[in-house]
Amino acid sequence: MKILIIGNGFIAAPLIRKLESEGHELLIYTRTHRQNIRTSQIIGDVLAFDDFEQVLKWKPQVIIHTAWVTTYGLYTDDQLNYKYAQFTSDLAKCVIGTAIEHLIILGTCAEYGPQTSASTAGITSLNPKSLYAEQKVVALNSVRESLFQSDVRLTWARIFQPYGPDQDINRLLPYLIDSLNKGKLINLRDTSTILDWITNRDIASALSWIINNDTPVEVDLGTSFGYTNVELLKQLESSFEDSHQWERFTVQGSKGVQVSLAGKDSPLFKSGWVPKDSLSMGIEWVLSP
Repeated sequence: MKILIIGNGFIAAPLIRKLESEGHELLIYTRTHRQNIRTSQIIGDVLAFDDFEQVLKWKPQVIIHTAWVTTYGLYTDDQLNYKYAQFTSDLAKCVIGTAIEHLIILGTCAEYGPQTSASTAGITSLNPKSLYAEQKVVALNSVRESLFQSDVRLTWARIFQPYGPDQDINRLLPYLIDSLNKGKLINLRDTSTILDWITNRDIASALSWIINNDTPVEVDLGTSFGYTNVELLKQLESSFEDSHQWERFTVQGSKGVQVSLAGKDSPLFKSGWVPKDSLSMGIEWVLSP
């Protein structure tokens, strides 16, 4: 199958390897070249839409759109969110009447906003509270409207808390690992919210499953198992010898009991897909040489 992947970042990298191993013919459209992959790469910026459209002459059957603004500390309110939402909307319009059979777009659990119980795609109401999440919802609504009467299959895949090797050092798990390695005092801004941690290789597995199986438009990419940041730290700390630093972390504040968790009845689980990594297995993978 001919698959165009937009972006080659942290989420896309294991997906590229997964689809390569399955024998698909891939093409990557990206701003930066990635080493150690066989797949052809075209360097370009999705925000220059006229340039991007040229790559559709390759006539992919599937497009997987992973690109969005994700710079840690900035992405939630970055004005670029408007531009990425517009690109996503334009992308949906331009695939109509082409050889493209399936458009897969990565959403975010942040679209659900603050919740007190697990979220289920297609059932739980969306309640975005940041510009990032709001523009994801705007893009979803625009794409659904554009493709409503077309033959293009749409998947909107909301990712929960991704982690894996080579993640941005400023993200929580790499920060905790670095702090434990260096014996630094750990600052936790939130000790009560329950989060659903999923490895980026399980995300790759889920997207491969979606390509090959009948799933609804909206799906959740999570595990249905939740952990507070304190529980995450304890799990991580157990992998370090002679270290019990979780007992002396500092709390900068707490947001109250909130839940960001994929429900056990989420459509992807009901379709037959299951994640392979438990939190302990995922952490072991991240820490392995």
